[in-house]
Amino acid sequence: MNTTARPVGRPALPPEQRIDGGVTLNVRLPPLEEERTRAHAMREGRSLSNFVRHIYLRGLAQYEAEQARIANPVSTY
Repeated sequence: MNTTARPVGRPALPPEQRIDGGVTLNVRLPPLEEERTRAHAMREGRSLSNFVRHIYLRGLAQYEAEQARIANPVSTY
């Protein structure tokens, strides 16, 4: 029997999004950035750490796409 209760309204994450045994990173933000980040997390109903990870993954995907374009420029000829 599973004894871990989930808050009502928060579905379980799919297996590919679960972080079991992941690495903890500390991020230092100036006060205004921290306030903005908390406000966005609250508005989306996410924890602060989940929101930061969500934004990191979006930024990482964008960064990797930019790097791929730089490494493989499209010829205009």
